[in-house]
Amino acid sequence: MQEQSYHPLGHPDSAEVGVQPTPDGQDILIEHSDLGQRFACLLAFGKADIVRQEDTTYWRIPHNRQVDDLLVELIDLLISIRYAHPAMVQLEMILEPAEP
Repeated sequence: MQEQSYHPLGHPDSAEVGVQPTPDGQDILIEHSDLGQRFACLLAFGKADIVRQEDTTYWRIPHNRQVDDLLVELIDLLISIRYAHPAMVQLEMILEPAEP
């Protein structure tokens, strides 16, 4: 079986996260680490597989409808948490003083 190309997407807390196409969609791959394990367990409801590619070990989560619904809920929740913080500025406006 020929492996599809892996696409890295980011490195939260130094744990690489990416996706890999499959014949029916994609898998989410999360680098094997403490944070990676917690993230994989959250997304996979405690049922992530372990795969090895080249010299790196990943948690593999099939990106199905259940995982996608959870991703959407988490995104909405994380955005709400950020906007609720009273000291974090999301958008800073710099206005020129009005001339008399």
